[in-house]
Amino acid sequence: MFDHLSYIGYTLLFCVPPLLLIWLRREFFEILVGNLRTIFLSTIILTIYGSLIWPIALKYGAWAYSSEKISNVKLMGLVFIDDVIWWIFIGLIFSSFISLSTYYEDRGVDIVWREIRGLLASFRNALRGLRIITLERNSTIHVAIAVFVLLEGVLFRISKMEWLFVMVAIGAVLGFEILNSAVERLAAKYSAQQDAEIGLIKDAAAAGVLVASAAAAVIGFVIFMSRILRFLL
Repeated sequence: MFDHLSYIGYTLLFCVPPLLLIWLRREFFEILVGNLRTIFLSTIILTIYGSLIWPIALKYGAWAYSSEKISNVKLMGLVFIDDVIWWIFIGLIFSSFISLSTYYEDRGVDIVWREIRGLLASFRNALRGLRIITLERNSTIHVAIAVFVLLEGVLFRISKMEWLFVMVAIGAVLGFEILNSAVERLAAKYSAQQDAEIGLIKDAAAAGVLVASAAAAVIGFVIFMSRILRFLL
């Protein structure tokens, strides 16, 4: 699609994620469903308008296509189907966003600023959560090993693909270790007594760290062992 019908491909690339961002969230979905008729009508109007002016833009050189990057299929012999798809998506995005912003504006809420503040707060909380690494023995060990592996990667000048595997392995191990630490602290807080189910949950969380660590060890062995042996011998 991106080699030949790149116009349609990039339309989907840039339009589908915003639509998912708007429509997938349940809070927004319920509001949008209540305004579905307005959204549908607005999308149709914008699509018709855009489909009518686009051939004019092409005719007078305000817009141009590469014949190798477009379908060359015209709707009613007038407008490229690629343009119709573009305007459908753009119309749906704008109509959906305006419906949401109008709904919240009527209630005295700036939805864009509310979402930005919420997102920034989520990042702040996540960054604060990283301090749990310094509170656990195993997590500090994993950080030390990760730094050692990163320095090895620089020393042996591993390839970009090998760096990718190394970073994924480190991220997986540290991520599982953070979750494991959180589970252990939560279990200790709400269950001071011995409980079989709580114990199983803690063991399962620890097992997740073990599996991730084993996979990371295999990746490290495959990438570095031959280099280390050549260096020593």
